[in-house]
Amino acid sequence: MTDAGAYEILSHTSMPECSIRIIRMLETEHVSPHYHEKCAQIYTVLEHLVEATVGDHTMHLRPYETVRIEKGIVHSVRALEGEALVMSLSIPPLERDDQHPAK
Repeated sequence: MTDAGAYEILSHTSMPECSIRIIRMLETEHVSPHYHEKCAQIYTVLEHLVEATVGDHTMHLRPYETVRIEKGIVHSVRALEGEALVMSLSIPPLERDDQHPAK
């Protein structure tokens, strides 16, 4: 992926059925619009406020709020207030070559 955005992966765990990442974004940092061909994802906000865009729908998510992203759907997320932490659950596990930039 050419521009994945500005964020840090604090933790990445993969098992046969899924992978889990903890993503940290400083205020105004983001995960650029992209999609996955092989996995669905679930984002759960752990700290602070984020803006998530899934397809044509944009929403603000607070801690413990969740959004599901089906495979093939363009999505992105960005921090709105302070340092945001987001858990990203991928089913099946996210493969290194399965993050495609939105066109």
